[in-house]
Amino acid sequence: MRPRALIYLKDIFLVAITSFGGPQGHLAVMHNILVTKRRYFTGEELLEVNALCQMLPGPASTQTIIVLTQKKWNVLMAILALLVWILPASLLMSLLVAVFSTFETRNMPTDFFLFVQPMAIGVIAHAGFNMGMSVIKNRMCLYIMLLAIAFALSITTPWTFPLVLIGAAVITNFLPSGGLPNQASVTENDKKPGAIDIQPVKWNHAYLGIGIFVGLSIVVGVLALVTRERPFVLFENFFRFGALTFGGGSVLVPMMFEQFVKHHHYISANDFLSGLAINQALPGPSFALAAFTGGMALKGMGATSQFGGCIIGIVAIFLPGVLMAFIIYPFWQYTKNAVFVRRSLVGINAASVGLVLAAAVILYSNLEFAWINIVVVVFTFLLLEFTIVKTPVLVIMALIAGLIYSGF
Repeated sequence: MRPRALIYLKDIFLVAITSFGGPQGHLAVMHNILVTKRRYFTGEELLEVNALCQMLPGPASTQTIIVLTQKKWNVLMAILALLVWILPASLLMSLLVAVFSTFETRNMPTDFFLFVQPMAIGVIAHAGFNMGMSVIKNRMCLYIMLLAIAFALSITTPWTFPLVLIGAAVITNFLPSGGLPNQASVTENDKKPGAIDIQPVKWNHAYLGIGIFVGLSIVVGVLALVTRERPFVLFENFFRFGALTFGGGSVLVPMMFEQFVKHHHYISANDFLSGLAINQALPGPSFALAAFTGGMALKGMGATSQFGGCIIGIVAIFLPGVLMAFIIYPFWQYTKNAVFVRRSLVGINAASVGLVLAAAVILYSNLEFAWINIVVVVFTFLLLEFTIVKTPVLVIMALIAGLIYSGF
């Protein structure tokens, strides 16, 4: 493997262990590390791909990494980047299964994460500021950004983010070209047949992904229905959740609670909520909660079975979204240079900036009001803007401060 590829995977690992705050927090750290620091991608590329993945079911951040990596490298590198991204959180949640099963732990302390969330909010706000500086180039983009912030703050549903992005795309397609940046305006060359430069598209990966998705949906559904064995039922449930979840982990949690706690009684409410609290305090994909839930669902069947449950949870919950990312990439590659798509991306990029800034406000509103939290948010923003301190260092500083503050 080339040194450049190894450095890229190391950077994906840094994103995985330093990105707190859900999809918008992940986007902020990706922007800091993959765009600003390493320049693997432009800010526009990151926002475009993320907006595309926000409209798909499944983990949007994971799908963003897959599509970007496939675009820059190839399918193999996309798979390696996927593993590097999901393994840290998945391994920690799997380890938590062993701790819960061995010591019957309840209400595990998370006080040392006290300053991690306000630090993450500062990172998100700074990323939104930087994105806005590069994307908001005229008054129309500014208006779209402000509208996106207003909608995201006033209508908090799983469908808000994708609907805002779609609305922004519609707006910029119906507005006169004079109100848009030059790259979105329609030129005479754009109107000529064959003027759009479309790169060769490899459709075989999309066809393979569709075949695997349909085939697995049928096979796991039949196995769960016929055998009624718990591992097959778990796989089918997780696979279905991964294929139908829009809006990220916040939507996944009530689905899992209803299915595994209230319906199947595979896991107690106390165990589930304790695992959820720790999962929310960890960096990386929130879908890693499936590792904990899958392992705890097979509690009492032995350590080997519990480890198998962790693997079932991770594979089944991520697989639908991963397949959709590989399916959608050729379609995006084929259409991204079309005039209506380029005009749409102007509005989508502006709205994405608004959604990132709104996410910072929403996350802060969930914190207990304290002056120390405001200080941490502002201090984080200023450090990122005016010093060379990077996000991984800020995470370590926040953890150390939390340990000292909580009395450990």
